[in-house]
Amino acid sequence: MKLIRIDISNIAYTEKSVSMAIFPDLIENCEKLFFETGVYKNGPTTIETCLSTFGNPGEALFKVYIPTNIPIEGNDEFQYLEHFTIEQCVSEVTPFDEHFLPKIEELKQYIHDEGLEMLGDTVFLAILPIFGQHFVEINIPIKEILDAI
Repeated sequence: MKLIRIDISNIAYTEKSVSMAIFPDLIENCEKLFFETGVYKNGPTTIETCLSTFGNPGEALFKVYIPTNIPIEGNDEFQYLEHFTIEQCVSEVTPFDEHFLPKIEELKQYIHDEGLEMLGDTVFLAILPIFGQHFVEINIPIKEILDAI
């Protein structure tokens, strides 16, 4: 586990309310999006959701951030965000498989054991497609430790 800062620019942003059963489909659809000529995705899709309810049955709200190479115009599906920063997160990369949800619990326990404090009830999941398999960088924002980074 490590401490990182998240800093993203030129973001296509949308919100989707879906059930956990189709959450993997949300990821697949975001990874396969096509933009207009000259606009392309230039970083990992990041999904924000509520930490305390993630993984529970029923619908949940997911905020989807897709970095692009240039600013985009908002439309019916996406809005444009110029910049997005999270000062400090506890972070861990894991395969997007059956060990994914337990890994979130491990991160929460690590934060507790280290005497750190979560910043809200949010988790950011950066989707990392590597050699045809999806990995996820789990990022839980914490109150800033001034000498950590």
